[in-house]
Amino acid sequence: MKLTILSKNEIETLHLGILQTFEETGVKIYSKKAIEIMRGAGAEVDEKTFHVKIPSYLVEECIKNAPKYVHLYDRNSKQQLKLEKDNFYTVLASTTPKVIDPETFQRVQGKKEYIAKAAKIVDALPNIHIAAQFCLALDCPPEVQELHELEAVFMNTVKPVMAIAYSPQGARKIIEMAAIIKGGIDKLKKEPLLFIYTEPTSPLEYSNKAMNILIETVKLGIPVLSAPCTQAGATGPVTLAGTLIQSFVESLTGLIIAQLIKKGAPTIIGEVSTIMDMRTAVMSYGAPEFSVINAASSQLAHYYELPFFGTGGCSDSKLPDGQAIAEAVISLFSAMLSRTNLIHDVGYIEGAMTGSLEMVIIIDEFFSMLNRIIKGMKVNEKTIALDVINAVGPGGHYLSHKHTLKFLLEEHWMPSLIDRRRYEFWKAENAKDMLTRAREKLQKILKEHESEPLPEEIKQKLTNVIREESDY
Repeated sequence: MKLTILSKNEIETLHLGILQTFEETGVKIYSKKAIEIMRGAGAEVDEKTFHVKIPSYLVEECIKNAPKYVHLYDRNSKQQLKLEKDNFYTVLASTTPKVIDPETFQRVQGKKEYIAKAAKIVDALPNIHIAAQFCLALDCPPEVQELHELEAVFMNTVKPVMAIAYSPQGARKIIEMAAIIKGGIDKLKKEPLLFIYTEPTSPLEYSNKAMNILIETVKLGIPVLSAPCTQAGATGPVTLAGTLIQSFVESLTGLIIAQLIKKGAPTIIGEVSTIMDMRTAVMSYGAPEFSVINAASSQLAHYYELPFFGTGGCSDSKLPDGQAIAEAVISLFSAMLSRTNLIHDVGYIEGAMTGSLEMVIIIDEFFSMLNRIIKGMKVNEKTIALDVINAVGPGGHYLSHKHTLKFLLEEHWMPSLIDRRRYEFWKAENAKDMLTRAREKLQKILKEHESEPLPEEIKQKLTNVIREESDY
C-alpha cells in the first residue's frame, strides 16, 4: 500500500523547474567558504551579494554523486536504521521552547530535565526510532546549551540521535561527544550514532551559520541533513507545487555543497514545508496541505534516489486532545504511505511551539496500528485457509483450531493503549479515556524504565567536553 501524488510527467516538470530556478534565480549563500567552493565548481558567483547561480549539469552531477542511502546505528551497534528506499522511521520532536510537564501536565518552559525524560521515553518505546533535543534547555548557559541538551539525550537512550547545533563550534563538540561514546571518530564515521540538522532560510537563502555547520559536519564525515521550513503564501509561493520547487532548491543547495566538499558525503535532503494560515499568520502543522507537500516531496526524493526527511505526528492544537490526535495521525499515515524515510516532529503541538510526551506515547501506538494497515493482506494457500474452513464447517468455530494459534499474532494487531474491552470492564476500571491512559503509561515508563547507563568514564569525558567549552 503506497500513496502516490505525482505522475511521471509532473515529476519531470518539477525537476525541470528546480534546475531552472538554480540557473536563472539562484540562491544566496552567506558563507565565504561555500562561495569559494561554488566558484571552484563552476557556479556563477557574485561575491558582493553572495548570490550564486548553479548550472543544471552541476546540480544533476551532485545528486548523482550523493549516496543512495544513509545508515544509522545505536550506541551499541546492535540496531541499524537503513534510510533508503521504502523504509520509514520516526524522529522525536525537537527544540520546542515549551513542554507539557509530565507530572503536572501544565505548559512550562523547556529545561534540560525534560530532554532527559523525553530521551528515556524514546528509549522505552518500540516505534519511536530516533531521539532528539525534545525542547530547549533554557535553564543552561547559552554558550554551551546545545552540549547540555545532547548530554541529556546521550545519557538516557541508546537509540540514534538527530542533533541540532547552534554554531559550527557546537557541531564539532557534539560530534566529539558522539565519538567518545562510539569509541573514536573513525568508529563514529563507520557507524553513525547521529546526523546533524541544518536549515536553509526561505526564500532561497543559506545563512553563514547554518552553512558553516553543514561544512564542518561534512568535513568530519558525519551525515548531514538540509531541510527548509517554507511557508506557502509567505516565504514560498502560495501554490503547493511552487513551494515544493523552492523547498527542493533550498534543500539541494546543502546537498550540492556537501558533495562538492566530498564526493559521496552522507547527505539527507528534506523539508518541513507547509502553508501559512492567512487568518492567523501561523505556520500550520495540522494543515492537509502539509501532508500533500510532504508526500509529493517524498516521491520526488525517491525519484532522485535520495534519503528523505519529512514530517508527521504533529498538530496545531494547544492540548493533546481530539484535534491533536486527528491531525497527528493523518500526517503520520500520509508520511508512512509516501515512504518518508525519516518522519520528524512526533510530539509537536501548538504548531511546534510545545512538546507533548503524551502525544509521543499516543503516536507510538498509532504508528504500530498504521503499520499493520500498510502491511496489508497475504493471499496464499495457507492464508485463504480453505482446508480449515472445510474442517470447521457450518456451525463450528475456529477458537481452538491450530490454524488460529499459528497465525493469530501474525495476522491480528494487538493494541497496548487503545481500549477494546466491553463497557462494563472499562467502567469498572474508572472509565479512563485515551489521554488518561497515555499519561499513566508515560509516568509508568518514567518511574520504571531503566535506560542502559553510559560507563562512568564516558560520562566524565562528556562532562569534560562541556566544562572545557564553558571555560573557553
